[in-house]
Amino acid sequence: MKQSILLTSIMLIAILIGCNSTKDSNKAEEMSLMEVAADYEAPLAATRQGFKEEGPVLKTESNEITPKIIKTANVSMEVVDYIKSKKQIDSIIIAAKAYITSEGFQQSDIQLGNNMEIKVPASGFDGLLKSLTLVAKRVDYQNVYTQDVTEEYIDVKTRLENKRKVEKTYLDLLRKTTSIEDILKIENKLGEIRAEIESAQGRMKYIDHQVSLSTISLFFYQRLEFKYTPEEMPSFWQKVKEALHAGWKGIVWVLIFFMKIWPVWVITAVVYLVWWKTTNRKSHKSDKKKKKDKKKKVKDDSNQGSSQELV
Repeated sequence: MKQSILLTSIMLIAILIGCNSTKDSNKAEEMSLMEVAADYEAPLAATRQGFKEEGPVLKTESNEITPKIIKTANVSMEVVDYIKSKKQIDSIIIAAKAYITSEGFQQSDIQLGNNMEIKVPASGFDGLLKSLTLVAKRVDYQNVYTQDVTEEYIDVKTRLENKRKVEKTYLDLLRKTTSIEDILKIENKLGEIRAEIESAQGRMKYIDHQVSLSTISLFFYQRLEFKYTPEEMPSFWQKVKEALHAGWKGIVWVLIFFMKIWPVWVITAVVYLVWWKTTNRKSHKSDKKKKKDKKKKVKDDSNQGSSQELV
């Protein structure tokens, strides 16, 4: 009896322990599923509300990037011989692996000049500038400007890498989601992020191009000896001759003008003829009527006189 009671108690304890272990394992499973769901739902909720965070900021040390410096120079100089100096300058530019982007020749009574803009690899900027000034008889001015765009470059690069991380996050999210609505939202966001990535890449390429090529604006000229040559004044008779010639020329032009408007004269003549005929016809009728009235009046007067005599 005691043995049966003991066996029953052991079985009950074993059942209770088994139930508890099952509950613990179920709870652990539920916690694991909840964590996975939370990992999935958090970014999805961020997508639904409009993803605002761009991920962790990339810390870029300034010493990891070569300083980005844009160099420009303005030079004006006088040369002894324009033609020889032009040939020398062209040879120097070719030797420096540079090229001319614009060029303008100028000529006046006092000087010959050329204004050109030169693009040169940044590494050859100082050497080319020195070689060009050696051609000069005198350097009027030489101004060198530098623009440090390192900070802007680092900022653009950091934003670009952050955007790429955000793009990767959205791509991972796109692989997990099955909802059509969420897929469309994620693809829209991906399109926006990729447009921003392309913009940043374009800006970086532009900065790299500006840094890789320096600009030199060069004006060189040769002074010319100015000789004043007084203008010869025409004589009195020459002026009279010119005046007569101008007057005759004016008369000819007036005649030519009146000849050009011959249709106006024809129309005027036709209009005048019509008007003259119409006026003459009316005046002729009026004269006839007056004569008729006069004859009638005379006849009436004669009849009255004869009747008075009879009385």
